[in-house]
Amino acid sequence: MRVVIDTRNMGQNGGTGIATYARMLSSTCEERDFCVAWLNAQHRGKEVRSGFFGRFGRSLRGRRRPLAIGGNYEVADLYRTAVSRYRIFSKVTILENDAPPDIMHWSCPLPLRWNGVANIVTIHDLIPMLHPTLAPTVYGNIRKFLQDCCDNASAIVTVSEAVRDDILCHLDVPAAKVVNLSQAVSFDVGLMAAAEIAEPICPEGGFLYFGLLERRKNLVRLIRAHGQSRSRRPLTLIGTQGHGGDEILAERERHPEPERVRIIPWARREQLLRAIKVSRAVVFPSLAEGFGLPIIEAMLLGTPVLTSRGHATEEVAGGSALLVDPLSTAELVRGLIDLDEDEALIDRMKIQGAKRAASFSTAVYGERLAAFYRNVATL
Repeated sequence: MRVVIDTRNMGQNGGTGIATYARMLSSTCEERDFCVAWLNAQHRGKEVRSGFFGRFGRSLRGRRRPLAIGGNYEVADLYRTAVSRYRIFSKVTILENDAPPDIMHWSCPLPLRWNGVANIVTIHDLIPMLHPTLAPTVYGNIRKFLQDCCDNASAIVTVSEAVRDDILCHLDVPAAKVVNLSQAVSFDVGLMAAAEIAEPICPEGGFLYFGLLERRKNLVRLIRAHGQSRSRRPLTLIGTQGHGGDEILAERERHPEPERVRIIPWARREQLLRAIKVSRAVVFPSLAEGFGLPIIEAMLLGTPVLTSRGHATEEVAGGSALLVDPLSTAELVRGLIDLDEDEALIDRMKIQGAKRAASFSTAVYGERLAAFYRNVATL
């Protein structure tokens, strides 16, 4: 069975959760002996006309032809052109060729469909639709866009029951069409070995957040709570600025001791893993998530987690994290103090977290994914 995965998010600096998801899809498919190919957005050796007019001209073309090159497929400037076409005309771009794969798995909603193929789309969350102030979107009518993606898909994959419930509640989709496959989390042996000798980038025993520095991650309230807790453990934030990043920087300046809140824009993967391992706890009080990958990554490395009560984060934590109301600064303060002072709590959370992380192993995920693909391919 030949499975193609898009590369829409693979080239972004620092990587994204969706890029991690796409890589995990690929490695899991290969372990299960599926033939995996990538759908790239450039032709090798050819220049693509840039600028508004070049992209507008390509957006007029409703059908594109993927070329098989080096075991993968390529279409010039595919993703940005397809987005432009949808924004201008509200029309999905169609892919077609003489030798299509069995499955096209879109790692996130995109205005694209490959004809003659089982199209699968993963919807990680409905945050731009349900919480528009937390995650702006390039699509004017995000509900229509998501509905079009669902209508053009053979099946819809989600990463948590919370998101599956959201889809069924807010979009017109049959329940049988939406499947929660969750996610797998793992670190290869080579990466773990590199993490052991990586250069330290944050103090041991401090609090750590990693991910985009954006409004929906609730970092303004986290910084405020850290200042009010009077904890001597530093707070380190690793990530690039996103939507609302200026608010986070401003709150840092209001901290009683701004130097105790360290912001690191980027870290190599091995440096990040080392930072997680040496931290007292990973703090992830997000206002909205579809899954919350840092929760399981921290647990897998034996680090306690503080995260938000309710929706996907509580579901993913599975009773193995310290839960707080993300809208309550007082609860965040109390949580930080407990993690700072309670050694028994820390020891208990390490044990519980390791057990919870085992539920997201690649073996368990691989069985679900393989069975799902085989079922979709027969539809």
